[in-house]
Amino acid sequence: MTGRAYRRLCCIGILILIAGALLLCPAAAGLAQYRIHTNVDYAEVYFDNDYRGQTYGGVLTATVSTTGTQYQTVEIRKAGYYTVSQDLPYIPDGASTDLYFTLAADSGTTTGTLAVQTTPSGASVYINGIYQGTAPVTVNGIRPGTYTVIAEMPGAESVTKTVTITGSEYRTVTLNLAGTGDISFTSEPSGAFVELDGTIIGTTPHTATDIEPREHQIAITKNGYYNWRETIDMTGGGARYVYAALRSVTPENEISIRSIPAGATIYLNNIYQGETMENGYFPITDLATGQHTILLRLSGYDNYEETVSLSEGQTVTINADMEEGAGSTTSTTPTMSGGTGKLSVSTSPPGAEISIDGSISGRMTPATITGIPAGTHVIYTRLAGYTSAEATVTVTAGKTATLSLPLAPSGEATPVPTESPAPFFFPAAGLAAILLVRCRNTR
Repeated sequence: MTGRAYRRLCCIGILILIAGALLLCPAAAGLAQYRIHTNVDYAEVYFDNDYRGQTYGGVLTATVSTTGTQYQTVEIRKAGYYTVSQDLPYIPDGASTDLYFTLAADSGTTTGTLAVQTTPSGASVYINGIYQGTAPVTVNGIRPGTYTVIAEMPGAESVTKTVTITGSEYRTVTLNLAGTGDISFTSEPSGAFVELDGTIIGTTPHTATDIEPREHQIAITKNGYYNWRETIDMTGGGARYVYAALRSVTPENEISIRSIPAGATIYLNNIYQGETMENGYFPITDLATGQHTILLRLSGYDNYEETVSLSEGQTVTINADMEEGAGSTTSTTPTMSGGTGKLSVSTSPPGAEISIDGSISGRMTPATITGIPAGTHVIYTRLAGYTSAEATVTVTAGKTATLSLPLAPSGEATPVPTESPAPFFFPAAGLAAILLVRCRNTR
């Protein structure tokens, strides 16, 4: 080996030794080490309130820089023990020193308990950055204060929650790592609007995705049906199925009336309906649920009166045996040409309760009501979930007045009602046109 090659080999060896020293000796990098020994495990070590770690196996090795600002004090903390501290001794580059601490139990300190649960279970739990185990886990001896609880699980985003312990309380917290979920909505009938937390998201059938893991308010609505509401808990994520059986606001509620003898005039809630028939029953349909008063009158017979209580979808049959007596000496049947007419009322949506001049008629839209005295009447309609509507209509003797009232959902302006033209409108318009033509011809 030549002298030059030998010198080159020696230089390489020296460089290797220097590099090894830099890696193995803290002094070469301006570092030193403190070895903190405690009589209990999991004691928290702070240098000038800077958290350095937790003792395990009775020791924690903390590496510090010997350049720049130096740490001055070391403090050892553990829940349920008195805190101890001392000044940090100076150590030169590359050196290390051992510090020993004995923590005494603090029997007079009030501590609490924190139970941590996760959904799903099995997540790693950390309190103020210190690992506590897998959920569900219960941590005792927690001093009053505010703590940061973190749950972690592979394949899921970590969840953080801040918890305050005020004393010797037992506190339970649940952290959800399940993520979002899906809700599938169906209804009978279909085509109903789906509201999620007050926002319409579609019509049934409908599937909503990426639902946040918490409680949600659901409403299923459809014109002509009562609103359906429910609270659903999605904290566990996953898929949920919601089925709403909607109840119609216009059920086929009916009272069927027959009398012996026939021909008695029928009044429902003091509103004329017609006369009982020789064969079969006289039906009164589209009635609201609740109580209704039926009155039958027939000349030479005592009045027959009965109160009927109707349930949804129910048909009540009345068989009235009229008893002879003073009764009415003359027929009380309204004469259509003598001062009464009919009133046909409809609403959009249907199913609204009808009141005439402040009296509940017992009928629900759409309905045609007979025996309405000729003149001007105030019609009032009411339907749950919609703004009540009111209109004035003129009934002509022997004619049918038609009234259509569009109902606005609650919170919106009430639409303007529409009434069909009076029966004499078209003849009057035709006469005006003829007169106009004659005047032009005269000129």
